[in-house]
Amino acid sequence: FSVNVFEFDSRFAVYGEDFVFFDYRSPLSVPLHLRDSFDVVVADPPYLEEDCLTKVALTIKMVSKPDAKIILCTGKVMEELAAKLMGLKLQNFEIKHEKERLSNPFGCFANYDLDEHCKY
Repeated sequence: FSVNVFEFDSRFAVYGEDFVFFDYRSPLSVPLHLRDSFDVVVADPPYLEEDCLTKVALTIKMVSKPDAKIILCTGKVMEELAAKLMGLKLQNFEIKHEKERLSNPFGCFANYDLDEHCKY
């Protein structure tokens, strides 16, 4: 299997060929060879904004295989939009940050029962 990191921050270029520069503002700028190629996509959009999640969702759909598992880590305030755009449901799995300074509660959303595979 292969893993690619789609990231705006060029510090991730240390991953060599596995690094793909990604700017959510250009959701269709995905290398052709990566389209329809991922079985699992894990996304953590940079902003809690409708425009941001909508564009990230476009990219997710572009790179995912038809039966791909999608995991989205974002603020719970995006629950309705995540369901509308990608059919994702909030999971029980809790996202914890090292420094709990976030003002918005985060959630983990998926298009399958992720909780079934998590140990609590």
